[in-house]
Amino acid sequence: MLLSDNINRLMISEGITNEKLANYITEMSGEKVSREALRRWRYGENFPPIDKAQFIAKYFNLSLDALMGLPIHTEQQIRLPLVGLVSAGPFDILNEEDWSEECSVGVQLLADRPKKECVSMRVIGDSMYPYLCENDVLVVHRQTYAVNGNIIVAYDPTLNGFTVKRYKQNGDSVLLEPFNNEYKPIKYRNPTEQILQIYGVCVGMERKLV
Repeated sequence: MLLSDNINRLMISEGITNEKLANYITEMSGEKVSREALRRWRYGENFPPIDKAQFIAKYFNLSLDALMGLPIHTEQQIRLPLVGLVSAGPFDILNEEDWSEECSVGVQLLADRPKKECVSMRVIGDSMYPYLCENDVLVVHRQTYAVNGNIIVAYDPTLNGFTVKRYKQNGDSVLLEPFNNEYKPIKYRNPTEQILQIYGVCVGMERKLV
């Protein structure tokens, strides 16, 4: 589940208004947060900076990972094919590992998706930091479509490369957005007529602590 989905769900369930949560973050951070900024975070139009996301998590007595819906530890596990290393950075060749290798992930990450339609991929790079970190394991549902706010694995055949980014379509253009401000979005115009392909949508993540 996306960060924005969780924020919206928590606010609705506890009857919290945009103004109330914005005022709390303003008080805690010492930086003005407007109701409009909170609304945009809530509905996935953009993402809060990491320090503001931490205050939102604190307000609801959650860890940041829990607010993001990205569980670290689970009891019931399932094994998925580990198909390679995917770049959280510029498009890069999918560094395929031995298809006989598998990775254990929490079974609830699949929800009701068939196991045969899902694979796991290990993150390299830092364009999605702090929400995705090096060596995080992504659970990817193989599909060729996405909606705004999805974290996708994208493929560009002209570069023979893959990348993991946040998907955002606006009219006839698509942005592949990083979370790390040191990276710039990748823009495609008329993506259905060009070369951007969606390999799959990330439906969960596990952080493997070593």
